[in-house]
Amino acid sequence: MVAIAAICGGSWWTSTVSASDHDESPLVKQDAAQDITDLYVFNSGTNKTTIIVCWAGFNDSRPQPDDAAVYDGKALYTIWVDNDLDNEADLKFYWRYGANAKDEIGIQWEGIPGADAPVSGPVETVFDAGPFARVWTGHADDPFFFDAQGYLEGLDTGNVSFMSNRDFLAGFNVTAAAIEIDTDVLTAGNKIQVWATSARKM
Repeated sequence: MVAIAAICGGSWWTSTVSASDHDESPLVKQDAAQDITDLYVFNSGTNKTTIIVCWAGFNDSRPQPDDAAVYDGKALYTIWVDNDLDNEADLKFYWRYGANAKDEIGIQWEGIPGADAPVSGPVETVFDAGPFARVWTGHADDPFFFDAQGYLEGLDTGNVSFMSNRDFLAGFNVTAAAIEIDTDVLTAGNKIQVWATSARKM
């Protein structure tokens, strides 16, 4: 099963596209580890770009707020980066989860420029992934804002009813993975497109 999250934009994209995916088909709802909610891509400092992928957020088949992250050893996640605008990925960052002999959960990244071998480390920890990137994964507050009441009122009345102090997702959680990487390494000096997928080993 593959779920595409979004294509997001920034100052070096051809265009800016925003998307979110917080409700799913019944099949995807049964598998929180495959349920990607959001993809964020943004400038995070001088020559730094951060990409964050979130999953296991709110849907009506799963209690929220949840009390733990969803680290599934049979799930494979991928960030795809097209940096020459041919709609084909030029960079592919893969990650998956596993446990050591002490039952401690860790993450393993592959495909990160400058890291010749897979890079592994504990969850809930920031660590270097080669000379150009650092990574983190963990349990987080859902960063997406949505005024569900305003949305429903707008459908009912035909008037815009959104309010900035009503966030339906406040206090709900996601599991997330983040990579901060040198912008020149990520983009090769070009505009980029970014998307994310999840897959399951059967």
